[in-house]
Amino acid sequence: MRAEEPAALQYQRALDEFRREGREPPLLKRMSELISLLDLTTTLSTGLSSQEILDAALLIVLGELQTSRGCLFVRVEGKGFVVRASRGLPTGARTEAPLSDMDLDGIVTRPGGSQADVLESFGLELLCPIHKRGRLIAVLGVGARARGESYSDEDRGFLRSVAACAATPIENGLIHRELERVNKRLSVKVFQLNNLFDISRELTTSFDEGAIHSLVTATLMGQLMASRCALYLRQPSGFVLAHARGFRTEEDVVSHEDARPLVEALTAPLPLEEVPSCVLRERLAASRIALVVPLGLSGRVDGLLAVGERVSGGAYTEEDRDFAMTLARQAQAALENVRLHRVQVEKQRQDREMQIAREIQESLFPKTFPKVAGFEVSAESHACYQVGGDHFDVIPLGEGRLAVAIADVSGKGAPASLLMASVHAWLRALAGSESPARLILRLNRFLFESTQENRYVTLFYGELDGPSRTLSYVNAGHIPPYWTSPLGPKGRLTEGGPVLGLLEDACFEEGRVVLDAGDCVAMVTDGVTESESVSGEEFGDDRVLSALRGATPTAAGAVAAILTAVEEWMASDKATDDLTILALKAL
Repeated sequence: MRAEEPAALQYQRALDEFRREGREPPLLKRMSELISLLDLTTTLSTGLSSQEILDAALLIVLGELQTSRGCLFVRVEGKGFVVRASRGLPTGARTEAPLSDMDLDGIVTRPGGSQADVLESFGLELLCPIHKRGRLIAVLGVGARARGESYSDEDRGFLRSVAACAATPIENGLIHRELERVNKRLSVKVFQLNNLFDISRELTTSFDEGAIHSLVTATLMGQLMASRCALYLRQPSGFVLAHARGFRTEEDVVSHEDARPLVEALTAPLPLEEVPSCVLRERLAASRIALVVPLGLSGRVDGLLAVGERVSGGAYTEEDRDFAMTLARQAQAALENVRLHRVQVEKQRQDREMQIAREIQESLFPKTFPKVAGFEVSAESHACYQVGGDHFDVIPLGEGRLAVAIADVSGKGAPASLLMASVHAWLRALAGSESPARLILRLNRFLFESTQENRYVTLFYGELDGPSRTLSYVNAGHIPPYWTSPLGPKGRLTEGGPVLGLLEDACFEEGRVVLDAGDCVAMVTDGVTESESVSGEEFGDDRVLSALRGATPTAAGAVAAILTAVEEWMASDKATDDLTILALKAL
């Protein structure tokens, strides 16, 4: 031996010389195995790539056992055992092997055994399991020896030593690959989250539905590398094709019935082959759609995203489906924001129009009341909405005369307010031009011809002649005014006819009363008499008269007394009907 050479190399040279002579002393064989194990351990601990380490380690083992065929099966989650390193396997050999912990507790050799199929198909002679922490993580397979010799107990012992040395590095490799896989998935997730964050900012700042549709489909195609994408939205007519990229169809609308099986099954993103058969599914299949994603909130499907096949031809992964679902939720939220914004803008427009209408209506009420010697007038009107259908007016007629009117138009809100404005203009134009009965007759014909069939007006109209203290009036279906004196009620003013606007040939009679000093004529709308208490009881006529008895001896006092009594009677601060009070007081 050469003294300057390492001991391991000197033993290897001596062993090679013995082998050339056809003899192999047990001690030198053991030394050779130890040298191979040392090389194996050194190789497994190098900084080479995982694949290079496995290939080199397999060559060391095959060299020691003097065989040209072998492979290393490594456990891969979800796939079983897969060939990671091989040498001399038969042409066309499989890449996966049906191995299990139960069938491979120890070294398996032919013939027989539950792993005979693996031995046969891969041309192997022996299988050596590699365990770590009681779990099978790899299997080392070796073919027949070059000189046709059988494997001895010493060879099996060598393989068990190899398994012991390789277990930790192989497990570390498995852990490393799993970490790489997890890191890759995390990288994809981070990239997707960044994309979703950027898209979310654009979606939440846009109130253009078309821009949202385009952004969602373009983002989905770009992220998933899809060939086409279409967006369907639920409408009363069915599911309407709202936007499409690379998608062609002759039908833009699919009825609810034709889409129902698909919609009922669509609780999460589904590959098209898992979607129940229906007309919509057939159309999507004809357009080479591969993935269908629900669009909606709170479990309701308000639309769907139809995603085409991937450009690469691969299937969509779980991460792809999660991204698509998250984007669909963001899209639906953005579309809902657009709808709510549109509703808010429309409400603001209506509120502004109603405010203008309210201002116009208030301008129609008299700001001051004309003076007639010996009489005074006071009034108040409260609309339950911004505008109402109640009306009152005090019109000077000259020569100590004036006209008073109180009306209630059917309905509430803007339509009632418009009709009330017509009545106001008509009375202002014709008051005092002829007798009250003839004037109301003409007004009835005007309303009958110019209003809808379900619209009508109740009206009390009276003309006061100050010098004679006479009130000539017509009551057209209105609540009869209350005629009272300081001593108590004197009656109700009921002469007249039906409501205005319903009967073309209605007739009206004229009533006439003389007002003594201290008399009061209180006119109200049904918002006063029909106001309800907490128990649902109406205010009624008796309580109006009771309020008038306790009022101060002025027109303003009469109005205030009735209004205060009604407010105390009502179940809430919010009236359910327009409320108007007009009082004519003889001093």
